[in-house]
Amino acid sequence: MDGSRIWAVRAGNLGQADHIFLDLNQLAISFSEVGSDASYLPASRGAFKEAFSQSEVPMRAGSIPAQAGQLYRFVHEMRIGDHIIYPRKSDRTLRWGEITGPYIFDRDRSAEFAHRRSVSWIAKLSRDVFSQGALYEVGSMMTLFEVKSFAEEFRRKFECMRPDGTLVSQDDDGDESVARDIAESTRDFISRKLKTDLKGYPLEPFVANLFCAMGYRSHVTRNVRDEGIDVIAHRDELGIEPPILKIQVKAHEANISADTVKAFYAMVHERDVGIFITTGGFTQPASDFAKTKGNLKLVDGVAFVDLIQRHYDRLDLKHRQQIPLRRVLVPDLSFDEE
Repeated sequence: MDGSRIWAVRAGNLGQADHIFLDLNQLAISFSEVGSDASYLPASRGAFKEAFSQSEVPMRAGSIPAQAGQLYRFVHEMRIGDHIIYPRKSDRTLRWGEITGPYIFDRDRSAEFAHRRSVSWIAKLSRDVFSQGALYEVGSMMTLFEVKSFAEEFRRKFECMRPDGTLVSQDDDGDESVARDIAESTRDFISRKLKTDLKGYPLEPFVANLFCAMGYRSHVTRNVRDEGIDVIAHRDELGIEPPILKIQVKAHEANISADTVKAFYAMVHERDVGIFITTGGFTQPASDFAKTKGNLKLVDGVAFVDLIQRHYDRLDLKHRQQIPLRRVLVPDLSFDEE
């Protein structure tokens, strides 16, 4: 796999440096607060912060760390051979290039965009080729940042181009790629919503409604202070016929340990079923323990998103609005195999 990093750079708030980018084949960023060669500053973020704080150009103190960090990365972290994405607003394209030179301070040209690096432009693609998640990532308001979340999508699409600038994949593989990108972007969106907007108590009524969508009668238990059990679900109207589902919900990034699962299972009666749901994962010992219990089910973040997608249409309006999704038509190539 290509070990180069991928950076995104903006050509000014209004694209003022566009001609420098494309006509001179140079990345040019402003940061006029540092109006001299930044390579002479000590190679530390602290030194760059100090240079910004001493600038005669007025700026908010709270913005200094972010501004200084971007220039520091442009000077010291960006490497020859790294790739660059330039989101060009004027024609709705993304330009793909390779860094070909070290940092320079160009005193002889526009003082406003004097911090520069040479670049070789390789390709351009319409914004419409990329998933919405990828476009969100490069839509940051920062001047310079590293592309991480959708780096492989950008690398794959830009590196699958013919010399005339068209995509190599115009057949079924290309269709499958489009469908796959949409699916991955949707799953990422759901997962992000679960971990941010629904983190903590709001996740419990969401899970209760999810089980209603699955055909159960369910309710959260916070009002009755049933410690360790967050949601109760059952099939019958009165909630007395077994099995009763006892559900614990965790918005947790790290893997849930075996001890945590065992503590939860201790509250599950023999005729009940315990379901432990997390937005993260489980350790191997936790999974091994669950396999020995016929009335215990572990639902990790991947399976949780699967359940939401499968039963999304039957969620009530309030909970659909918490994770707003729209049905779209994507290529289904399974018919071609019949």
